[in-house]
Amino acid sequence: MFQGFHLNVRVLLVSCAFLSLSMGVAYPFLSEYIYSITGCVVVAGIVSSIRSLICMFFIVLGGFLADSVGRKKPIYVGTFLLGFSQLIYGLAGDFPSFVLAAVCEGISYFYFPAFNAMIMDSTAQNRLVNIFTLALIADHLPYTVAPVLGGFLRDSYGVLGLRFGFIFGGVITVLIALVRWFFLTETVSKVKGFNARMLFKAYTGVFKDFLGLSFLVRWLVLLRSFVLLFAVSMFYYYAVLYGVRYAGSVSFTGWGLIVAASSISYLAALPLANVVNRFKPALPYLFLILFEGLASLLFLLNTWMAFLVSMLLLNVCGALTYAIERTAVSRVTGQTMRGRAEGFMNLSFYFGATLGSLIGGYIYSLGPPLLIILTSTLLMVGAFLGFMLLKNFQDKFS
Repeated sequence: MFQGFHLNVRVLLVSCAFLSLSMGVAYPFLSEYIYSITGCVVVAGIVSSIRSLICMFFIVLGGFLADSVGRKKPIYVGTFLLGFSQLIYGLAGDFPSFVLAAVCEGISYFYFPAFNAMIMDSTAQNRLVNIFTLALIADHLPYTVAPVLGGFLRDSYGVLGLRFGFIFGGVITVLIALVRWFFLTETVSKVKGFNARMLFKAYTGVFKDFLGLSFLVRWLVLLRSFVLLFAVSMFYYYAVLYGVRYAGSVSFTGWGLIVAASSISYLAALPLANVVNRFKPALPYLFLILFEGLASLLFLLNTWMAFLVSMLLLNVCGALTYAIERTAVSRVTGQTMRGRAEGFMNLSFYFGATLGSLIGGYIYSLGPPLLIILTSTLLMVGAFLGFMLLKNFQDKFS
């Protein structure tokens, strides 16, 4: 599977798979974990929003650092902080301790721009759709196993079981940070040492950097922030509460099985990526997101089979849209700006996650089905907006 790939790509994808395997035990149940301890679904949304807000602040710095101090150092330092945050989650017992864990987790994600930029640097342009599809498979395929264990731990041992899951994930993630430090090689030829002036420059120049990006990247960031990822983040974060607590159709172990089984669909994304790669991106992007919008409505049937089919479709369509977006960014962005471009793309994810978890918590409290309907509506609107945006840049994919 990894034949002909640069060592950096192999290390990043394999370590990403093991990271997902370890974090996938407890992290998919984060909203349930916080709710069980605090007794308030809104608090679960606030904690997630704090994490996303912190991440938005540091992701800007991460994009700047990826283009200045290089790709490697942000990757292994951020991975270590991510592991430390999971350990804090495992020991948390009240709102302030959850906030501390969320802040640490939010800071850790500053390495994401460097992660994707290193993949771009280490991969030929004509292989990017396949590589980014494979990256998403490596990130999500371990969920065919890990959440089942997490659901079993929650049903069998309650909150204590999930505590163990978070601590296990934290320890393994710290070890992965060491692997990345040892095996990755820097792809930026001229790197600089970090200093306080960089911190100042990163934030004072954020609007200049954003305006310096391609028109396509700028509007893709806005579309993801306010529409697409707002919808997707809201749906995924509250799906476990909807399926187990509202619909009552599955147990926590059953939900873990649904997450695990639906993750297998990511394997279908790889051969489908070869099909998508034959077309200009606008039309596949339109239909993929429309399918996501329709798939989310299946949750209204309130059956375990509907949940499973919905998650299957959402996963495979999401993997392909992710690959299209990342390939588009690479096509219109030079190497010296890729870190910052990826910074803004990741920023859009966490801005959307902030809106989704915070507003989603309020919508869910009004009526869980309303959250499903809002998700579907936003995705369908976003599908047509994305089509119009990508249609103007078809020549970049020739």
